[in-house]
Amino acid sequence: LAQFPAGVLADRYDRRWVLVGMSVASVVGCALMVWLPGIGPYGVLVSAALFGFATFPLYSVSAAHAYDFAGPDQQVELSAALMFWYAVGAIAAPLIASRLIAVFGPPALFGFIALAHVVLALYGLARMRVRSTPARRMDYVYVPRTTFIIGRLLRRQRSRD
Repeated sequence: LAQFPAGVLADRYDRRWVLVGMSVASVVGCALMVWLPGIGPYGVLVSAALFGFATFPLYSVSAAHAYDFAGPDQQVELSAALMFWYAVGAIAAPLIASRLIAVFGPPALFGFIALAHVVLALYGLARMRVRSTPARRMDYVYVPRTTFIIGRLLRRQRSRD
């Protein structure tokens, strides 16, 4: 469900502002889980929903932003590069998070995730000062985190539409 409002916002506004906003919302969701341990089961569900709603579309909005700068002949390779860096993060983050949890306890997971989103938001704000949004933008398309082969198949399907 989060893909639809994120897609509308990403098509209507600068995608970097959408990414910064989703990162800030993720930090708020993490902060609720870390600093309000007695919020009860419904509070945990609400903060987890906020966190999931803010983080799930990050990859698709980031990919749409990257595709704005790529030509049609570079999109499959860009998709492969995005998947590679996603995989690097998927390998490194659990190793770092597990060590933090072992040292500081379970709330350290959400502290680590919040810190990553703070870095992402600051990076987005810094990049806005360096480079403007391209005049030609692609429409937002939900891009599942998947393999290189599926990326090629999805590209072929979109080109037929």
